[in-house]
Amino acid sequence: MMKLLIVTQYFHPEMGAPQARLYELAKRLVCKGHGITVLTAFPNYPAGKLFPGYRGRLRMVERMEGIQVIRTWIYPSKSARTFPKLMSYLSFALSSVVLGCWRLGRQDVVVCESPPLFLVPSGLLIARLTGARSIMNVSDIWPDILVRMGYAKLGLQLSLMEWLEKFGYEHANAVAVTNPGAARQLKSRFPGIRTTLISNGVDTKVFRPELRSQAVRDGFGTGANGFLVSYCGVFGIAQGLEAVIGAANYLKDAPRIRFALIGDGPQKEAIVAMAHDKGLKNIHFYDPKPRNEIPAILASSDVSLVPLSTHLPGTMPSKFYEALASGTPPVVAKGCEAEALVSEHKVGRTFEPLDSQELADVLSEMANDPAHLSEMRNNCLGLSKRFDRDVIAERTEAVLRAVAEDKELPVVSW
Repeated sequence: MMKLLIVTQYFHPEMGAPQARLYELAKRLVCKGHGITVLTAFPNYPAGKLFPGYRGRLRMVERMEGIQVIRTWIYPSKSARTFPKLMSYLSFALSSVVLGCWRLGRQDVVVCESPPLFLVPSGLLIARLTGARSIMNVSDIWPDILVRMGYAKLGLQLSLMEWLEKFGYEHANAVAVTNPGAARQLKSRFPGIRTTLISNGVDTKVFRPELRSQAVRDGFGTGANGFLVSYCGVFGIAQGLEAVIGAANYLKDAPRIRFALIGDGPQKEAIVAMAHDKGLKNIHFYDPKPRNEIPAILASSDVSLVPLSTHLPGTMPSKFYEALASGTPPVVAKGCEAEALVSEHKVGRTFEPLDSQELADVLSEMANDPAHLSEMRNNCLGLSKRFDRDVIAERTEAVLRAVAEDKELPVVSW
């Protein structure tokens, strides 16, 4: 049995890719007999407000399906401004060490989730204090992704993040990324680091096409002959949801096509205002839905949107996997790692980031070609088996054992 500590700012019951990936992995490792502890912040993402039941505390311990979850204080914020975001990152980076290490005991492996990079020194220090070997688990490559989005200006902040990135890669016993493209990107810049894959994935018992329901479609105002285009996720800068508003504007005279955008985040008010200013009647916005409602929503959609604001090589959107398992063809922004899978396996379509006209054209073509849409649905289900979370847990367990025992890292397929 291994004792594994996961250090992450984001965790269940929050919604998001890292939250779901780490929670699902931790549950499966518990079932394999390992002792799993998660050191995380009080849940507040993406609204930037502490969830009910977690307010007025500095530290608490709870158990979730056999996982010990230690939560420590954070300054919550959903602001896009630099100072509030920095305060949020640094508050948990500090409290995770000062409040989180108490009575932790010896660990075999510490997995530190990045981003944010500000947590990396804390994770490495905690690994040292608990006698563990360390894995820097990189879900998005910071600061590269921020620079590509135009979100990080040249200056002190960028220099600090570059230093933190290099420090983490040089001091972790292994660096895990979610896809081969990200591994190639890191190895080209840091050829000496040990890289491995801990991929994201999907629970194919939860997300499945049998959940398709006309009642769900009716709830979004889509009749039996309608074409439902859905987005479920964060309204952030990286998502480039302006393109969806533009596409809805181009398709405003196509009565069959309806858009449902579900979620929250720092850009939601601006995106909703943009749709309102255009007077769009074919797009509707919804608050975040309970996690257990998302599988039926995806399965009941005709297309699942996976937009991005720019080309982000090395990035693999988690929404892609859930769309596959639901049998719902994804429409993916070009320039991420999902683009190659879409093209190779013919599971959906792609469009240039922020190109509303191309997105509208793609959706119109899919809506008017039911035979091709049906073929893509079948291809989605076939590809989804490669990314089932049970399969990924088996691969990840082998990686963790190799790190814990200081052995050569296994070759991980993707």
